[in-house]
Amino acid sequence: MKPLSRSVTGIDRSPIRFILDRAAAYPGAIHLEIGQPDFAVPAHVMEAVVNVTRHEYTGYTANAGMLALREAIVVKLARENDMRVTPENIIVTVGAMHAVYATMMTLLNPGDEILLPDPGYGNFNMAARLCQATPVFYPTVAERSFEPDLDVLETLVTERTKVLFINSPSNPTGAVFSRAMMRACLDFCRRHDLYLVSDETYDRLIYEGEHVSPAQWDDEGRVVTILTTSKTYAMTGWRVGYAVASKPIISAMTKIQEPMVSCVNTVAQHGAIAALLGPQDCVEAMRAEYRRRRDIAVELALENELSVSYPHGAFYMLVDISAQPKDSVAFCCDLLDAENVAAAPGLAFGERCDRYVRVSLCAKEEAIREGLPRLARYLQRAAEGQTVTETLSAQAAS
Repeated sequence: MKPLSRSVTGIDRSPIRFILDRAAAYPGAIHLEIGQPDFAVPAHVMEAVVNVTRHEYTGYTANAGMLALREAIVVKLARENDMRVTPENIIVTVGAMHAVYATMMTLLNPGDEILLPDPGYGNFNMAARLCQATPVFYPTVAERSFEPDLDVLETLVTERTKVLFINSPSNPTGAVFSRAMMRACLDFCRRHDLYLVSDETYDRLIYEGEHVSPAQWDDEGRVVTILTTSKTYAMTGWRVGYAVASKPIISAMTKIQEPMVSCVNTVAQHGAIAALLGPQDCVEAMRAEYRRRRDIAVELALENELSVSYPHGAFYMLVDISAQPKDSVAFCCDLLDAENVAAAPGLAFGERCDRYVRVSLCAKEEAIREGLPRLARYLQRAAEGQTVTETLSAQAAS
């Protein structure tokens, strides 16, 4: 048999999914690895889709998404992102990752370079490689609050660089880029004639600071903004995201939507309309609870002598595991064996993140209160050179 495509065989599966699958064999495992909101979908959204399935047409929609949904997105963008657009500037996608991939397919030719954050969500790298583009990673470090270093970015630009990709609030760091940084990123792209792709998946989950969409200052059509209903409304499985860009970019993305997915699930699109135009107090309630969990997690980390990032947005926290010798994947496997705790390996977010594991604050308070001390306990034993077997024996003896 002839070999499979190098685009597919040349990428690895996400270590997060590896740990998630592995944890399925551990009854009672504490799940801190996955970014899956634990809230119910808002009642008014559920009521809307029930009514739709009984009374409305649920066949194919326009490739770019239902006009009514794109009009609802126009309202949302004006209300929350200082963006004034038309429905023709919007395409509805199968979640934010589909928007990311379709954007890269539209902007990048094989061999083009795209500047990606490190640490950054590993699927960004996978999507770029599937497009046969070349990812070039720029560091975001704790000492700079995980914001980009523009001086370093300047050194990475070549004649093949075409896109700067940013993500605020950030997965996995929880960084929220300042207004000045967003302007600086747009100015950087203007200077070097680059597209700016701004992933704003967690735009409503801000605990300190403000969310700023750089597209509000874009008068050239070089910014693509990616948003979703998934995290904001606990609608991850509904798969309704969207991209906002100039009409030529959206027209090109709509063209490739047909062979990729045809259109987004019609019933889910009706649910997204209800989410965006309906009561927003549910969003504030979820945001407040995530912030409370963030505060609990940081306090527990201090009590247990863990060195962690301080997330100002999204719902993740990085825990430094560099005191022990293992890589983050091996550490997470052994943590699961020894303490029944599943965490996300930092390697999933880039090589610079291999000294960390990511903890998701989507977990219930009890899981956070139980899981973080267990992680700290195992980290201390691993730092002392104790094996998993020795750890289990010590636990049995106590």
